[in-house]
Amino acid sequence: MNDFLRNALSAVIFISQLAGCTKSESTTVVATGYSDVDQVLSDSVPTAFNGKCYAVIHEDGKPVYARGFGGYTGSTRQLIASCSKWLSAAVVMSLVDEGKIKLSDTVGKYLPVFTTYHKGDITIAQLFSHTSGFPGNSTQGYESNVLITLSQAAEGIARNVALLNPPGTTFYYGGVSMQVAGRICEVASGKSWKELAADKIFTPCGMTGTDYGLTANPQIAGGARSTPDDYIRFLDMLMNKGVAPNGTRVLSEAAVAAMEESQTAHAAIAYTPYPAALLNTKDFYGIGNWRDVTAPGGVLIENSSPGAFGSHPWINRGKKRTGFIFTFIADNGYLATVPTCLKIRALVRNK
Repeated sequence: MNDFLRNALSAVIFISQLAGCTKSESTTVVATGYSDVDQVLSDSVPTAFNGKCYAVIHEDGKPVYARGFGGYTGSTRQLIASCSKWLSAAVVMSLVDEGKIKLSDTVGKYLPVFTTYHKGDITIAQLFSHTSGFPGNSTQGYESNVLITLSQAAEGIARNVALLNPPGTTFYYGGVSMQVAGRICEVASGKSWKELAADKIFTPCGMTGTDYGLTANPQIAGGARSTPDDYIRFLDMLMNKGVAPNGTRVLSEAAVAAMEESQTAHAAIAYTPYPAALLNTKDFYGIGNWRDVTAPGGVLIENSSPGAFGSHPWINRGKKRTGFIFTFIADNGYLATVPTCLKIRALVRNK
């Protein structure tokens, strides 16, 4: 994760200039029973988070914890790295809802150049679950080159990025395959990826501070910018089976369920940034999100999509809880913050 999303930072930073902290009022909320969460953050943020963080937890759509540190508020806007994958998965599923694509469709159906280079049988589900057979990142940097279009990136991947494994056999985390899926969505819809994301997910969810930057080659797997207030709206939409907090139906219940279904039961792990020792099932990844806390038999307890810059969103569907720990640490942010984030998730899970 870190290598890929360091590339994301270096590629995007000069065009996005990290909007940083906005001046707005935020109310601290520490509901009864959440003082332990507050204590963990108070102890950890000065060191592990470089003093800057905003944490928000909802239960049944209502805040039970919200607090900013170091000037961060609910409207602070930063690059969110791999937290983007969950957003991008929702864009894909919106087109599945409309019947424009199926997860079982192959790349060659939409991008014939992949068939020409003997890569046309990869499915959209495999592209969005890191089981396509492609490496996580390309040596040519097609998935992070801001000077080309998404179409040109997909063309370059088809021609010049070799498959490492047969599709469906190996999990290799990264951005190449999702970049291809993003181009498929453009072809199937006739709209640019950024238009799709705004029209299908961000606007109906009321996410006014979220986008994929300015480049014509948006990084599908790691290039979104967002705010804590926006991202928790997205999580609450998923928790409410596709209905946004404002009452708008964004995704079907079936689409949300499909996002959470395992795609990795038959895949060997080649590379995972998530601590492999904590993945207690082969059913650990769905469409753009980790199924990282499961019960025996692969029953989903919590899913998430943490990013390399340290931000960490998650959902506990059984207890109707959503959470987002938001920060920005350009160098090894994920490694610095993940112990704290996992500790807080465990505390919230056990309430």
